[in-house]
Amino acid sequence: MFTFENTVVIDRPIEEVFAFVVDLPSIPKWNYYVLSVLPTSPKPGSVGSTYHQIRKNDEQDLMISQLEPNQSLVIETIPPSKPELRREITFEVQGDSTRIIDKWQLDMGVPKLLEPLAANRAKSGVRENLGKLKALLESGKVTL
Repeated sequence: MFTFENTVVIDRPIEEVFAFVVDLPSIPKWNYYVLSVLPTSPKPGSVGSTYHQIRKNDEQDLMISQLEPNQSLVIETIPPSKPELRREITFEVQGDSTRIIDKWQLDMGVPKLLEPLAANRAKSGVRENLGKLKALLESGKVTL
């Protein structure tokens, strides 16, 4: 298992940024690797709500395990989904903007020797996607 963190500042109010990010079915609009995210439980966007995510090469079941409106969101994979993921997204007011701190704990099942390479690759992809999220929320459009 490895961990990494990325940050991005989005020139939009925290309420708007949080509402968009907590709407997990919107992920494919800003994440090049995710094809769809569909709710699989009542009350999407709340603690305990579950989703089925389809990516280019695999699928996972996800759950919102923690949620503090306009402050934090924790998403985890539901076993036996692989890779194992715990993603904690923290939202902070920064003037008229919103700072996102995106922390990942990820177990891709790779040998320990290869974890640094896998971590760098994952962190780079997440950083790129956060840039797409920023572009989409600030300009209303993005190219994946």
